[in-house]
Parts: sequence; structure tokens; C-alpha cells
Amino acid sequence: MYTPSHFASTESDAIDEVMRRYPFATLVGNDADGLPFATHLPVVAQRSGDAWQIEGHMARANPHWRWLEQTPSALLVFQGPHGYVSPSLYEQKLSVPTWNYVAVHVYAEIATIHDADAKDALLKRLITQNEPGYAAQWRALPEDFQQKMLGAIVGLRIVPTRIEAKFKLSQNRPAGDRARILAAQQEGSPTERDMADWMARMTGA
Repeated sequence: MYTPSHFASTESDAIDEVMRRYPFATLVGNDADGLPFATHLPVVAQRSGDAWQIEGHMARANPHWRWLEQTPSALLVFQGPHGYVSPSLYEQKLSVPTWNYVAVHVYAEIATIHDADAKDALLKRLITQNEPGYAAQWRALPEDFQQKMLGAIVGLRIVPTRIEAKFKLSQNRPAGDRARILAAQQEGSPTERDMADWMARMTGA
């Protein structure tokens, strides 16, 4: 990912928050012909110090997991808030529009999971993250139905080998420009307000 130094971050807490707040990620690998192939999937990121283990799953009918078994290196992309920045907010009128955004790229080794008990545990962690109240309903489903559902997915264990974080939040603009951008975002859409929160934290605007 192209990341000028003023937009790059190695702050583990910020990276961890991106993975947790925006857990619907894009997994990119290669197909049988070596061409890019992407799968969109919810994941659970677990952190220990500066190390993460990430897990998710995809449909067994998706050929992506077979290609991952052949070439187990892939890129997992987390997309945070993003939005248009108007040049009308800049002091310098010889300016052009831009787009601010938050993104984390995780380069990783992938292991597939086929064991039913391991997939069940993975799903329970995903349920705990997204809807804890559903856990009892899942456990109450007929055993044969649970096994059928577990058989229809392949689990993924994603072990990062390198992480790149880009917080493009107008760090390259003068303080007055940043203040106007922040104020405009705070009055904008929910996504823009989310981006304003990141901007205030990461730039001190």
C-alpha cells in the first residue's frame, strides 16, 4: 500500500481498534491461474501484545479456500471510514479535492480449518463479537442441523506476517485547514463523524 510517512501508523492500539470496529474485511489471494481473487468475510481479531491472530470462515462452495491451501499467503484489508474532502475548506484556493480514509492491510499466512469442533468454537467467538444473545439459540439448534451448517463452511486462521496502517486524515494540511475539515466532518454523515473522531485522535486537530 502506498503510504507517505505522514499518513503511516504503527500504533498497535489504533490498528487493533480498526480490526475490531470494522471487522468485515476483504481477503485477497490468487486463483488457480495466478489472478487476484477476493472474498469478503467477517473476522475476529485477537491481540496479544503487538501480535494478532485473526480468524474467519467462508462458504465451502467458494473455491478460494482451495487456492489458499495451495498458496497460503494472502492480504486481508480492513476498510475504516472514508470520505470526500472539499478544497473549499482550504485557505489556499489553488487546491483540489481529495479523499480521506482509514485502512489496515494485513499480509498473512492462512491455514484452513475443517475440524467441526474447531469451526464451532470459531463461530461462537464470532457470535460473541456480534450478537452474544444468539449464542443460546445456536446451542439449542438440532445437532444434525448444526453439523450441516458447520459442514458448509471452511474456517480460516490468519496469522499476520506484516501489517501496514494508513490513516489519511489531512495530516499534511496546515492547522487551520484541519480545523475546518474537522468541523465539516463533525456536522456530516455518520461515516464523516466517525472519520472526524479518528482525525481528532490521530492528528490532534
